Amino acid sequence: MSIETSIPGAAPRVLLSRRSHFSCGRQLQNPNWSQARNRETFGRDTGPHGHEYTLDCAFGGPISDSDGMIVNIAELKPILQKITSALDGAWLPSHLDPALSFFVARRPTAENIALWLWQTLPHSVANGALFRIRLRESRRVLVEIVARNDSQNKSQIMKISRSYEFAAAHRLAAPDLSDDENFARFDKCSNLAGHGHNFGLDVFIEGVPDAQTGWIINPQLLDKIVDEEVFERFDHKHLNLDCAEFRDLIPTTENLSQTIFEILRARLETEGFKLAKIGLHETQKNYFEVEAL
Repeated sequence: MSIETSIPGAAPRVLLSRRSHFSCGRQLQNPNWSQARNRETFGRDTGPHGHEYTLDCAFGGPISDSDGMIVNIAELKPILQKITSALDGAWLPSHLDPALSFFVARRPTAENIALWLWQTLPHSVANGALFRIRLRESRRVLVEIVARNDSQNKSQIMKISRSYEFAAAHRLAAPDLSDDENFARFDKCSNLAGHGHNFGLDVFIEGVPDAQTGWIINPQLLDKIVDEEVFERFDHKHLNLDCAEFRDLIPTTENLSQTIFEILRARLETEGFKLAKIGLHETQKNYFEVEAL
């Protein structure tokens, strides 16, 4: 269970999240395209393959005075099991199971599987309203759908996230401070030679699945953009010495996160996509986010 609040003095949002697992096989092909075009668009995913999926469903609402719950887990478990059992062990697209007819005309991408779940799940159980689902397809791919704050309960915002890793060195030092003063402020992070990290980068794109491909953004295109805009700038670089972005800016991970966000947002806008958020893992303990408002 999590408690979220964003407005000082406002009542907090209390969420109950329940996790489910299922696995299914799939093949990404547009039946109206040639095999060559399918191969060019979907790559190896044109062939048979499968994934083990993790689904987190979050319900929000008032906590009942009678039992102290938003939704009784005992009531929620069979509902989730029934819905995920339709996917578990299934082959997509399926022409046999009427429950999965959604995929006859849609590619079974992570986005469309998440959309099917969102449309199939009950949007109210007891006192709880479905607020968010997160579907993890792999270590690199996550889809999040969140209910819009309006009267249409099934209106939603969808984001697809892809994860990356790059290595970079930096030294935290304020130019107007002495070495001793910098060490007092930044500790060992101000070592004269610097230090390094394997940075984990999560890139979230907001949108709707394309009718032809089922993707919000072609993952090959996103990989290309991240490679050109992030890896070529920062991977295996000393941020203080090699990167013009930090000539007059202390390369804290806060500043690195904001710099990456602005660079990616500008590039993605020219390509017709909306960057919703980036997350940057500096260490196992330190994580930074920059989110569009």
